[in-house]
Amino acid sequence: MTVLMHLSDLHFGAHDPLVCAAVQRLAQRLGVAMVVVSGDLTQRATAQQFEQAARFVQGLHARSTLVLAGNHDLPLFAWWMRWGRSYERFSEQFGMDQEPVRQMGAFYVVGVNTTRPWRHERGSLSSAQIEHVALLLARAPPGAWRVVASHHPLVARDAGDRDHRPHRADEAVERWRIAGAQMLLSGHVHQPRLLQPLPGLWASSAGTAVSHRLRHGSPNSLVVLSTEASGAAPDGRARMAARWDYDSAVGEFVCVDRVAAG
Repeated sequence: MTVLMHLSDLHFGAHDPLVCAAVQRLAQRLGVAMVVVSGDLTQRATAQQFEQAARFVQGLHARSTLVLAGNHDLPLFAWWMRWGRSYERFSEQFGMDQEPVRQMGAFYVVGVNTTRPWRHERGSLSSAQIEHVALLLARAPPGAWRVVASHHPLVARDAGDRDHRPHRADEAVERWRIAGAQMLLSGHVHQPRLLQPLPGLWASSAGTAVSHRLRHGSPNSLVVLSTEASGAAPDGRARMAARWDYDSAVGEFVCVDRVAAG
């Protein structure tokens, strides 16, 4: 079995150390091969908060990591950094590549940056980004689970959720589905959910993994994708998506939902 852990909206600076420790224990227990963090690692994009986030991610001991910036990872109060230096503190801890691509086992993950220095909250996608991701998906190894990760959600659960999506979201979803995308990972809304917007395409949004910034009555949560041997699957390998929530009564994350996702 190959395991990918998807985290989002860590918000270091507004984090809970007990929940952080529980995530690290879960990662070790599951033997996580890849970690994807889809943005908002910090609360206010300070150097100290990025250092805390980097130590936490390193403590998951995954063989591969893919980390994206979120809107909270661009300086808000240090407004002068938004002109040419917006990703400086992020890059010091997580590298210069703001749209990384990773392959680990059965997973092929393409990261796309939906943040913009001139936007405080809402994201955007350019036509060039959409086409670039499509070309990368088309080059994925045969049989790989083709995943696209972004901070802002590309699929809305209801009409009230549409404002959270980046500009050109509909265009991106359709183009990437044609190119072979099978799973979309995102965060931003702090509300876990798993949808199948189109045949063959799933969209999973993780809640806030370790912060106090809980919304909509949702607890701290994360998503685990796994591939495992299955005689019932056409290619002999089942693809599963599971939601894990933090249970404060026991101080651990527990699996609350698990579905076949491809």
